[in-house]
Amino acid sequence: MGDNVLHSHLQREQILSSSQSIVQQWIGSNFGDYLQQLDQHLFDLANKADSNANQTRYFQTREELKLNQQPLEHNYQQHIQQAFKKFHKNRNTASDYSADPTRKIQSENDVQALSLIDNDELEESLAIGNISRKITAKCSEELYALNQRLSVLNGGHKINDRGNPIAPAVLGEALKQIISELQLDNHARILIYKVFESTFMSKAIQLYQQLNKHYSEAQVLPHLSYHIEKNPPVTVANRSVTDSSKMPAENNLSSQLPDELQNLISTATLTRQQQLIQAIRLLQQQLKDHSARSAPTFNVPVEQIISGIQQLQQQANEALQNMDNTAAVKLRLEAEQQLKKQGNIDDNSIEIVGLLFEYMLNDGQLADSVKTLLSYLHTPFLKITLVDKDFFNQPNHPARQLLNSLVAAGERWVDPHSKHKNEVFERIKEIVRRLLSDFDDDIRLFSELAIEFNQYLRQHARRIRLLEKRATQAAEGENKLQEIRLKVKAYLQQKSNGLTLAPTVSTLLFEPWANFLAFNLLRFGSGSDQWRDAAQAVDDVLWFSQPHREDDWHAKKRLQELKQSLPDVLLAGFDTVGYDSNQAKRLLNALLQQTKNTATDTSLVKVPVAQAIDDVKISATKPQADNSDPIMQQLRQTQPGTWFEFDAKTDNPKRVKLAWSNDKTGQFMFVNRMGIQVAQASSAQLLKAISTNKARIINATETAPFFEKAMERVLEQLRQRQQT
Repeated sequence: MGDNVLHSHLQREQILSSSQSIVQQWIGSNFGDYLQQLDQHLFDLANKADSNANQTRYFQTREELKLNQQPLEHNYQQHIQQAFKKFHKNRNTASDYSADPTRKIQSENDVQALSLIDNDELEESLAIGNISRKITAKCSEELYALNQRLSVLNGGHKINDRGNPIAPAVLGEALKQIISELQLDNHARILIYKVFESTFMSKAIQLYQQLNKHYSEAQVLPHLSYHIEKNPPVTVANRSVTDSSKMPAENNLSSQLPDELQNLISTATLTRQQQLIQAIRLLQQQLKDHSARSAPTFNVPVEQIISGIQQLQQQANEALQNMDNTAAVKLRLEAEQQLKKQGNIDDNSIEIVGLLFEYMLNDGQLADSVKTLLSYLHTPFLKITLVDKDFFNQPNHPARQLLNSLVAAGERWVDPHSKHKNEVFERIKEIVRRLLSDFDDDIRLFSELAIEFNQYLRQHARRIRLLEKRATQAAEGENKLQEIRLKVKAYLQQKSNGLTLAPTVSTLLFEPWANFLAFNLLRFGSGSDQWRDAAQAVDDVLWFSQPHREDDWHAKKRLQELKQSLPDVLLAGFDTVGYDSNQAKRLLNALLQQTKNTATDTSLVKVPVAQAIDDVKISATKPQADNSDPIMQQLRQTQPGTWFEFDAKTDNPKRVKLAWSNDKTGQFMFVNRMGIQVAQASSAQLLKAISTNKARIINATETAPFFEKAMERVLEQLRQRQQT
């Protein structure tokens, strides 16, 4: 029986059946252990709880899980069995939102359909997605081999992680499904997922290794290496490498990039990069013609040179494990020095690579942690210049595209000042690790990693857009209420214009009753009976609180009627908006005393007629800012998407993005790099902060790809050298 051939369908079924038994046995042992550890963890949390409410919540969660332990174990096994049935039918084994929790698939033929999910479900899906991605990265080699073997067992149909019946996404989604019917709050569910990751999913690599061993012993690709399988290379310059001009069609990465990074592969930048390389080459040659080599050179076979570079690459991989930046810099210098001693090596290319990474290390937009990570790639990129001349000749070379994506992701989604390494940082680190450990002379690895990374960025950007959209919707809702409150305030000011109001009456109208007016306007609208009744109460209070002629029989009658009706109307409104009952009674009693103090006044009262609420303008209610102030003018022109820096004078400045603003209320809402709202400020507050250098508007981020910006800088440096 050969590596790629199984003699019969029956044999495949037998092997799959036995492997399914292995999975069931493994789950039966480890899932029970997980539930026991979860029970102990909840017990410990309950004992350490800082309040009776929290302690009760932990005990209730523990009790709910205990009562359902057997159904949970049974249902978890059932979910995995269903995944195997989907595998046999060549269907996806995990929902699409396991990989991208902001998206739900409406039908199998409509993978582009999107729908929003509620916050709790989003948080759950994000938790499962994060667990899945971590375990997938940790077990990448085992999963690669497992997918290859499952493809053979499935009759040659290509299997990836979304078709693998025991992929991390399947294991995580199974838990999400079985606890969906339990009476648990979202805090408890997230806690369950955390313990699931640390106890159950952390052991998944053992299951994958066990299955790979089982398949190998059953002669299913027994000699398969866990490392990436290389396609047959072609010969270039006496060296076995992959010709980048013969890359498969899928390496057009534009369809994989998120919208935010489409500028990386625009026609304009690709053309500009080609022009820059040509100009740099020409200038390098001119500089070379005017100088002599200062050191002797020796012709050494290319294979020997690459072997030496490979050793340095391995050392860089070891240094990466300890994040030893000093070692990385030392290796970079050593690699360049070794190559420059060789007479048959293009030292112009070596110089460009060195300047490329020098520019990256000085990039002010890139977090230092990302700079450190990417600096380890210097050696692999030096190797590319030896084995593939297209690296500089082709602006859409996969290695260049991957580097552009890595830098762009680091600039956009890794906070330079955060001490915590987020998910994007970990993804970049995994890419660097794989390049250092797996890249020999086949640049298809760059293409594969670029596709994977860009797909991840596309999902990541979609999640952030969804969170940002929700933050914007929340801010719009809050600001709508603020607009209504300002409009109600202006309405009340017009109504009371020219009247003398006792302080308690003014408080009654402009505080609790203004809130009640805003509530009715927002919920029912200006044409509703609820609004008209609330507005009529304003007229009644104003009329009631003013002096009346003692001999006016109609006024006396109305006063008596309002004394009977107003208290119930006002108290009902106060209760609706949750106003303090004791304070409400005090205001009401003060209002009812008004007639005793004014009954002898012979002046006439006439309540002013206000505009209809819909016609009230609120601009006059805002604090008037100095429109001639250049900072205020700049703020008024600032568009969503502009980045600001708060606490600019401190050691820990915070970079935030303007996601939304409202000209009517002068409010600005900001989100962080993850799309989560972190601040709201008025135009006056921003003006003060910017004027005192506590905040600043960051100039528009340079949108050109890293490689283009770096080549611009390299060309500038060479021109300066030519002039000296």
